Amino acid sequence: MRRSFILALLAASLAALQGSTLQQLSLDDMIRQSTLIVRGQAQVSYSEFRGSMIYTHYTVTVAKVYKGTAGTRVDVAVPGGLSGGMRQAFAGAPNISSGQSYVMFLWTSKTGLTQIIGLSQGLFLLTRDGSGRTAVLRAAATETMLNAAGQPVADADFELTLGELTAEIQNVLRGGGQ
Repeated sequence: MRRSFILALLAASLAALQGSTLQQLSLDDMIRQSTLIVRGQAQVSYSEFRGSMIYTHYTVTVAKVYKGTAGTRVDVAVPGGLSGGMRQAFAGAPNISSGQSYVMFLWTSKTGLTQIIGLSQGLFLLTRDGSGRTAVLRAAATETMLNAAGQPVADADFELTLGELTAEIQNVLRGGGQ
């Protein structure tokens, strides 16, 4: 009886982790809502339990701060990972590669945990485009996404030059934007 209960509880827990619903955030929304926006290189540090959730922590070596105040390194926590022999995965959680450079839109919770805003929506890969300029890319999220009115919407791939992104961040922080 007890074993059946534990298996049912485990199955219910895993079923709840299968999908996520994201609120669609525009670039301007992310700029306004972030407490910190940085460009930097990420390295995986460690994973740990916080309550019943596992977070993987990345040390981001900061190359530029666009919003907020940061030192030379920022600890960024992403839901999911492997800790104590247990693995958790969260739909919509961003995939960060060690050694890769990103622009990250971050927020810090009341408990001091710094995370990427909008899960994968706030993580932008830095790469070179066909003209040799630095491009900022984000693939469309595959999870269910709702607009501010609660209507389902499709996400789209995102691409700007780093210069265009920097100009938009500055514009919004001066009170412009949509």
